Amino acid sequence: MSKIGTLVWRKVFETGDAWRLAKQVQDTSDLAITRDIAYVGDGDRGHLLDVYRLPDAPADAPVMVNIHGGGLFASYKDLNANFNYEWARRSYAVASISYRLIPETTLWHQIDDVMAALRYLADYAEELGFDLGRCYLTGDSAGALLAYFALALESSDALRCDFGIPACGIAFRAAGLISIMADTQRTDLMRAIGDVVCGPEDRGRAYERYLLDPGAMMPRAQMPPTFLVTSEEDLIRGDTMKFAGLLASARVERELMDFPCGGVRKLVHVFPAGYPAYPESQAAIDAMDRFFKAHEEA
Repeated sequence: MSKIGTLVWRKVFETGDAWRLAKQVQDTSDLAITRDIAYVGDGDRGHLLDVYRLPDAPADAPVMVNIHGGGLFASYKDLNANFNYEWARRSYAVASISYRLIPETTLWHQIDDVMAALRYLADYAEELGFDLGRCYLTGDSAGALLAYFALALESSDALRCDFGIPACGIAFRAAGLISIMADTQRTDLMRAIGDVVCGPEDRGRAYERYLLDPGAMMPRAQMPPTFLVTSEEDLIRGDTMKFAGLLASARVERELMDFPCGGVRKLVHVFPAGYPAYPESQAAIDAMDRFFKAHEEA
């Protein structure tokens, strides 16, 4: 039943996303965009990434890697195109990655996909024109959760051993997480995912408990400075507040922007990524950009 429920929610999410994106079509002739680079050569749509930059961006431009949201079960990298345009126009070289979706796969495989994409960026940085000396990882909702997994694994030999996933080799200087989906065992509208984030192959494995309780990784991880964004109108605002508490307990440097109700504009879940032209979104992106620049030096 949960697989059917997840597929129903996928249709709902993707219909809403298509409607939203259709209202935000913009001229991108000022940008150099390379789409659908295969980071795994199996023809799967979930194994593609896009690169955005200004044509005259310097060779040492900072790099921002973005992981889209969608509850782990919906959408691909195109979802965050407008958010990525924004960062490219701020002279970042942007890589936007897709991953396979549940229930056709499991959360372990999604984490493996993200790490494979990051290894591809590290292995082909010269061909892609990336200088990974100043690299930042961003994500929203489920993408923020996957970013957390990637950062935790990259920081810990023990966690990588538990998961059986190799390092990516990128030292991210800071992270920007928007409306993070911090829990996978949910009681809200996305409760359908609870039974499909793990599969039979995950049962009894050392990493299973982290799939069911991602916060349990925090004491074993060495998280980079982390910027968090949420709002009073974020339907899972509590997840960001919980995650901020986990970072505080681990003494991770962090900054939290928690917006009040927007009034004329509802500041809904992941609004900076979904509606980057909003003045409030611009304020959040400005602050995240400043946070990244403050951590350019290791």
